[in-house]
Amino acid sequence: MSISNLDFKKDFVGIIKDYFRALENFSPNLGYYGQVKNKSDPKELCLKYLNLTNRLVELRPREVHKSNIFYCPSKFRKVLENIEKKIENGEDISQYLSRGIRWVDDKDLKRNRHRDALLDAWGIHHIHLGIHIESNGFVKRSGPILFVKFDNDNTYFLLIKRHGGKGKRRYDPWNNQILINILHENWSESISDYEAKVEIVKSTDDEIKQWKKGNINVPATSKNGTTYFSPGGGVASSGDNIQNVRICYHIFDYIEGVEKFLKENINELIKLLNQYGKDIKSPMDFQLISLEFIGLKLRLDVIEKNSQIYIVFEEDQQPQLSFEKE
Repeated sequence: MSISNLDFKKDFVGIIKDYFRALENFSPNLGYYGQVKNKSDPKELCLKYLNLTNRLVELRPREVHKSNIFYCPSKFRKVLENIEKKIENGEDISQYLSRGIRWVDDKDLKRNRHRDALLDAWGIHHIHLGIHIESNGFVKRSGPILFVKFDNDNTYFLLIKRHGGKGKRRYDPWNNQILINILHENWSESISDYEAKVEIVKSTDDEIKQWKKGNINVPATSKNGTTYFSPGGGVASSGDNIQNVRICYHIFDYIEGVEKFLKENINELIKLLNQYGKDIKSPMDFQLISLEFIGLKLRLDVIEKNSQIYIVFEEDQQPQLSFEKE
């Protein structure tokens, strides 16, 4: 028995584009699908999707915590209360995020608005504290911004600090190691996995800034000398988040393994289907219809279209046959 179709990477392209289309539910102004609809490289699309979703904030209720030095100026307290309530209720806060979340890729413009160096390096988002929503769907940009870290169940408000400026008076908080120090002093468990266990010479904020320009990861150090390796995952030489690069490699390694399994076990699969009363007369036609992570384990759902048999592949588990989609 032969196989007429087995190209899960091509199927992946269609799946990931559907994911981009689904992300547009955040706002009709985002237009993610239009930026990728003509792209066909599965690995490129995988990285673009993960880089984008890393910048967004998943809609789920979280408890808000404030650092021991947190202070909000009176003019921003009302909007901060609104943001805090949205976070606690698991509501969308995209309008307060960087306008760069509109971009899947703008390398051709040499702007790199589709990446967030602070987030990739230290896992810290920045949130604007504007009140009025502009025509692009985002709040008006504010001088002071809120620096915040999210995990699955918690939100950590680090501090509100000015950025930007004109002329010689500029405020550049993006590489300020005070952000790491706040995490260390208040919620060290949130970054403990990244603590360096070896002695490292401390870099200055300016040195970190310069290294980042070359996509070079530099450890950050708290005031007491505790050093951390890129709590945001760091970046590869391409500028993509290292964790996202690893996830994409893992996905395609597993996809290739599943394809190899089907090719090598096609006769055994046919015998098993025959036991269930399925008489396979045509070449088998496989299609990857979905993939997701169950915890840290990848799951693929595959259909054999001629027999309408579904096969579930989940890491460290035996493949499971089903006669209807779960």
